[in-house]
Amino acid sequence: MTDSTGGGRVLMNGELLGGPIVRSSGGGPKTHPRTSAEAREILTPQIQQVRGAIAALPETLRTGKVVIEADVWANYLANSYYPSRLLTALRIAPLGSKMITGVSSLPSTGDTEAPSKSYLLAVDDADLAAIEGLFADTGGDKTRQGAVDELRQFNAIRLAAPRSAPADQESGDLSPFEAVLHPDPVATSARARIPAGADVLTKFTALVQSVGGVVHEEFNERIDGLTFVALDLPAEQVDAVAAFNPLRSITPSPAIVLAATDASDVSGVVDEAVAPASPSAPEVLVFDGGIDASERLFAASTTAINLTGRTASTDSQRHGSAVTAAILYGDLADGRTAAAPAAHVTHFQILPTPDRDAQEYAWILRQIREEVLARKPEIVNLSLGPKVATEDGEPHRWTAVLDKLAHEHGILFVSAAGNNGERDQRAGFHRVQVPGDMVNGLCVGAADAPATDDTWAAAAYSGRGPGRAGARVQPSVLAFGGTKDRKFGRVRGDGSIVHDDFGTSYAAPLVTHVVAQLRTQLAAASDAPTLRALIAHGADPIGDEDIHRAGHGRLTSDAAEILQCGPGEAMVIYQGLIARDEVLGFLIPVPANLGSGKYDVKWTLAFATATDSAEAGEYTNAGLEATFRPHSERFDFRRKDPTTRKQVTKTRNLQHDADEIQQLLAAGWRPSVHPSPRPLKTETADEKTRREQGKWESLWCASDTLKGTSLNEPRIDISHVSREGGRITADTEDIEFTLVVTIGSRSGVPVYAEIENDARWSVLTELPVVSVKQSVTANIDVTTDVEAEIGGAP
Repeated sequence: MTDSTGGGRVLMNGELLGGPIVRSSGGGPKTHPRTSAEAREILTPQIQQVRGAIAALPETLRTGKVVIEADVWANYLANSYYPSRLLTALRIAPLGSKMITGVSSLPSTGDTEAPSKSYLLAVDDADLAAIEGLFADTGGDKTRQGAVDELRQFNAIRLAAPRSAPADQESGDLSPFEAVLHPDPVATSARARIPAGADVLTKFTALVQSVGGVVHEEFNERIDGLTFVALDLPAEQVDAVAAFNPLRSITPSPAIVLAATDASDVSGVVDEAVAPASPSAPEVLVFDGGIDASERLFAASTTAINLTGRTASTDSQRHGSAVTAAILYGDLADGRTAAAPAAHVTHFQILPTPDRDAQEYAWILRQIREEVLARKPEIVNLSLGPKVATEDGEPHRWTAVLDKLAHEHGILFVSAAGNNGERDQRAGFHRVQVPGDMVNGLCVGAADAPATDDTWAAAAYSGRGPGRAGARVQPSVLAFGGTKDRKFGRVRGDGSIVHDDFGTSYAAPLVTHVVAQLRTQLAAASDAPTLRALIAHGADPIGDEDIHRAGHGRLTSDAAEILQCGPGEAMVIYQGLIARDEVLGFLIPVPANLGSGKYDVKWTLAFATATDSAEAGEYTNAGLEATFRPHSERFDFRRKDPTTRKQVTKTRNLQHDADEIQQLLAAGWRPSVHPSPRPLKTETADEKTRREQGKWESLWCASDTLKGTSLNEPRIDISHVSREGGRITADTEDIEFTLVVTIGSRSGVPVYAEIENDARWSVLTELPVVSVKQSVTANIDVTTDVEAEIGGAP
């Protein structure tokens, strides 16, 4: 029902406006950079060199099969070019892949640098000899001939080398490291990846011990066939351990620290009585520096649990208190009146840890996983994490574990992006920090001004994108985290407020606060994809800000603003389930009389996907693609030009151009199956660019502006493709998704009322309001001058 302004709450049941449609085929002949003969000339010397390297590799540094890297031309980046016939014919086991800087070769541009991938394969000398034999094979069955054809995808073959980095320690000191072992080269097959077995682990442990290191086997983590190993190692012995062939990477274990800043002057106080959170409010788990749950602001709505067995430091507890207060009440530091606590918070003190060596890093993650599995919360806030930036080529233990928890149990992790945005960009040290690179979570960066200010930008220190494959647009959104010149107001449990620090640590809980409010209002309709979609959809974008700095924009401070439609707009939520290879088409509700004025259309798509850590470049196992078709009577007609043999396309209206269409059909033009799509301004056909712009993304937004005459039964089509082990698959699970669409008039058309009163859209229902009582007011002393050192919060 429309309210006094002519608007109303978001409309539900959008999924009832659509259903399955026919998938249209596409594609054309492939341009191959090299012939089979040219591939043989390039690869044969490399294969012979690898065979020599294998023969010289000591038994202590290898197993019965060794790991090699096989780079493909960037032309074959799409999963549909997975070399299944080659691997099947030779019975070579794929162990994963990683992203590399490769070469694209096209007739129009020649050889140019482009992102590509390298397959990690387990082979022995006989397997390499068989590859050489394929080049000489002029006969054989179709499988072998297909294998020969697939060999020309490759332009380099070499013995695998692990990703390694030295520790910043003096020679002779033990430093904490994280090692990642490939799936077992001998036991793994094309059908199943098997984690490193006893032979691999025994040899690796012996190697580490031989150079004075220690392996903490109790913290081994097996994910997607990979084995993550915590170890302490003399800094100068990294290269010696990196010579182990089944090793994928060895890097220093990053530190996990909280802010160590506090000013002596209190600049405000929350002085109103505090009631408990509403019974309908969700539970939010927080892993941080600890709180005193008996303090006034926390006593009614929090539970404190110490996982460390140690007393929290003053600095850590102040950080934990600021994070918890922001989740409960939002940003109270500017004197606003906030709603009742948005959640019931269970705060786990996770620092200081029992151990400070390599076990610390793995121990914290294990505590998070165990508590999350035991409690099955809907929302988790992580304002701490390893101080390590996203890396495209290699998996990360924290990201791998948390993404699987999110996907398998429907949990939304809200993570801080990190305060490393001003670090070396060429080295990639500025990118969002783990676990902000999760593809199934929300990564929060910092804005330099609160939601009440009209002018804002991404804070300079805030971690930036691009993120990991599957979540390239990072951070997801921004919220105020303070700056050097405008500190964040950290609220303590006794109600006092101190402006003494800044960081994405404080931006993340402000977003968690809104997420919790949305969860309460959505009630039974709430799930992780819907929460993610609404957060991104409701963010305020900034036109001149790079999407890899600002994400989808700065978030409002209150869920009510996200769920409310003005009189000239309508927002619809579509929640659905889509099967592999299925295409679903959904109508976008529009007024019956659109007129000729302009309309803004914005849509956001979110889903949770299974992940594959061994496929660093193919990390997400599922992808949804959305196609906007604004006019139901405009179709494309195609045929090849008789002279150039290139395909030509004409778009015509079935009603207005009926006579011309008959002529086109008579001349051999073929109509498209579906109405013409509206290409996005940045949309291109090549795989590299499509990946950068959102293919395989689990959260993405798009928008367009059209005249009313260009809209007729507009719809969005969603298609589902999936992959496993780097290849396109057919037998995969259905995906739950949420699509949020807003259509708004620029010419004063009362869109909300028109849609509500139109019988075509009668299945849509307004989201009811869940009443939450009690408010908290902060009184701010704006005259206080606060000076403090810059903190180190993530």
